[in-house]
Amino acid sequence: MKYNILIVEDEKNQAELIAKILAKKGFNSIIANTLGDALSAVTQNRIDLVLTDYKLPDGDGFGVITRIKNLNPEVLFVVMTAFGDVEIAVKCLKAGASDFLAKPINLNELEKIIFRLLQNKILIEEVNQLRRDVEILYTPQSICGTSERLTAQISKALKVANSDSNVLICGESGTGKELFTNLIHYNSDRKNKSFIKVNCSAIPVELMESELFGHLKGAYTGAYADKIGKFEAADGGTLFLDEIGELPVNLQAKLLRVLQEKEIEPIGANHSKKINVRMIFATNKDLEKAILNNEFREDLYYRISTITLNLPPLRDRKEDIPLLLKYFINKYNEKLKRNIKEFSSDAVDALIKYSWPGNIRELQNIIENTMVLMNEHDETIYTRNLPEKIYNTLNNLVEREKELSGFEKIINEYLEKSHSENRNVNIGDFLDNIEKIALIWAANKTGGIKTEMARFFEIDEKSIRNKLKKYNL
Repeated sequence: MKYNILIVEDEKNQAELIAKILAKKGFNSIIANTLGDALSAVTQNRIDLVLTDYKLPDGDGFGVITRIKNLNPEVLFVVMTAFGDVEIAVKCLKAGASDFLAKPINLNELEKIIFRLLQNKILIEEVNQLRRDVEILYTPQSICGTSERLTAQISKALKVANSDSNVLICGESGTGKELFTNLIHYNSDRKNKSFIKVNCSAIPVELMESELFGHLKGAYTGAYADKIGKFEAADGGTLFLDEIGELPVNLQAKLLRVLQEKEIEPIGANHSKKINVRMIFATNKDLEKAILNNEFREDLYYRISTITLNLPPLRDRKEDIPLLLKYFINKYNEKLKRNIKEFSSDAVDALIKYSWPGNIRELQNIIENTMVLMNEHDETIYTRNLPEKIYNTLNNLVEREKELSGFEKIINEYLEKSHSENRNVNIGDFLDNIEKIALIWAANKTGGIKTEMARFFEIDEKSIRNKLKKYNL
């Protein structure tokens, strides 16, 4: 993009000379000889930087700065003053000028100042654009799904975003815990502040305390310099501790104190530092079970779970799978330069029936893998294109449905026989008889292998053995 520079200078030759120099460097120049002309130019053009003389026929540089800033606060200013006018320079800097030059103008110095200021402007614009992109990326609409369980958690996350309450996000691996963390931070008042993420399971235990709380030089062997911890780095913003269930027990007490007192104590320090950090935690671990096993402090659990989000696994929100398929097709078409349009109905059916132990992350990986291996001109993904485990799962389900329909036939025959013999059926005896028939039928199907029987009934082998003993089978 070409930058527009407004030159406000009543000496025409001087203004034209500066404009000619700037044109050689790739800048567009607009010349104004008075304050009035300068204001008119700003209303009619996009101005990025104003280079103004201090003394003008109808005003001064201070007026140029203050009045143009009212029209466009993003404009940069460089003031040209007579040599030695220190008070004027200070006055202009306080009004909002970025720099000043003493007359006569050193054109090389002018060029350096302009390039420096515009480079800073470019960086600021890029940062602001990235922030806008991130905010768009982490809107509720960016979370793919319309199932009731998912939308309830999205609504809850948005409600707590602007509070400072601790949030615990629970869910299996691959359910989108980090995505919800982003949703909370980027919809909060802290969205332009630090956002630090820490995976507690990825940091060696011996380094964990230093990583979180920092240390002073000489605090221990190898501490050659002061180190700022993650809490201090996140001051004013948000700190996300993922896999909080993996935090060593000895550090849980220190974390509890931070949450209670809002202060940290780096290793080797003899005084605490106050901090202002919004805390979000996530875990795929059952923390209540960990408490019973003395692996997690109960008081810390209640402190971190002020607000709890429970993200549903993909198997419990399968109505979202068609929407997710469309989303990932679009994503990988762009990434892989493909033109896949859809999944066949059989392929969608197979993906819906799969159990998804790895949740959305597994679905994403399978779609990428499938699309990478597709032929260049393919437009539809069929069941045969899917990984073998998906295809096998579908076949197993078909076989299971056949087996269950055979079992249903046996039950119906039992009931019909009871009815034809005009016998009343006691519900307790009926259920026992059904269970006994089911066990005999499953034993015949599996050759009496108890592990296979347990798998079929989706119970443990010990339960199978107890039931077989109950019916003397």
